[in-house]
Amino acid sequence: ISSVLEAQNLVVICGAGVSVSAGIPDFRSPQGLFATGLLNKDLLDANVWKTATKASSLCKQLAQMHEMCSQASPTTFHVALKMLDERGGVRRVYTQNIDMLEFKAGLSFGIPETMSLKQAPRCIPLHGTLETLTCQKCCYQSLLQSHISTLASGCLPPCPSCEKTAQERQITNKRPRGIGTLFPNVVLYGETHPAGEHLAQWISQDAHGNGLDGSLSADVLLVAGTSLKIPGIATAVRQFAQKVHASGSRGGYRSIYLNNEPLPSKWKDVFDVWVSGDLQIFAQYL
Repeated sequence: ISSVLEAQNLVVICGAGVSVSAGIPDFRSPQGLFATGLLNKDLLDANVWKTATKASSLCKQLAQMHEMCSQASPTTFHVALKMLDERGGVRRVYTQNIDMLEFKAGLSFGIPETMSLKQAPRCIPLHGTLETLTCQKCCYQSLLQSHISTLASGCLPPCPSCEKTAQERQITNKRPRGIGTLFPNVVLYGETHPAGEHLAQWISQDAHGNGLDGSLSADVLLVAGTSLKIPGIATAVRQFAQKVHASGSRGGYRSIYLNNEPLPSKWKDVFDVWVSGDLQIFAQYL
């Protein structure tokens, strides 16, 4: 607790476990979506759109997940992150979740448009969100909420911008260009993040600091509610852990793993401590 409270450049990496108490189930725990059979892992694979039946099932799941996330409120842990941010000790929060509860808790949120530290949001979503859909033909974005009924029926919606353009071209007797499809802005397993290189630069900057603007490097790492099974997350965690352990002589825990599930043996040289139990209770002490 004291290590987190005394941090000057805390980096937090959130997994699905931080949102469970908000009524949003995680994926890999014994009570999670995979174990209970409520969600087939194959539906989260990047190839899902190549199979009509799987694509239809995922559309329906996304509609349900959007409704669930829309009704959810920030947990004690999310509120604690906002409190720590107001105290000035948070460098960055990276979330694997697509529920946007960090945003609901009051943290600035989104993918940074530039490498400017002053303009960067406090929380960066690593796997997208359920807020919008994007046309892969013309890049038009639309709120997912506007297409819930189409998704719930098992279909991806056509792009309204492409449809409008098609109508205009037909009126003027121009050759049709086709109508694109709106896809959810979430990153599936095996899928390349559209802003992957940009995010890698931010992770590096948050870990090592930026001498140009006088910012400091991360000094404490808190990893909460994640099994660390996703390769990209595992790489980022190791990068941050290496830096916080080299960031000076201040005592206390530098890398903290907060999760119900035990810390795998391969991670014991990365984390100083594993805090087992309800992370919401941990947040109450912050």
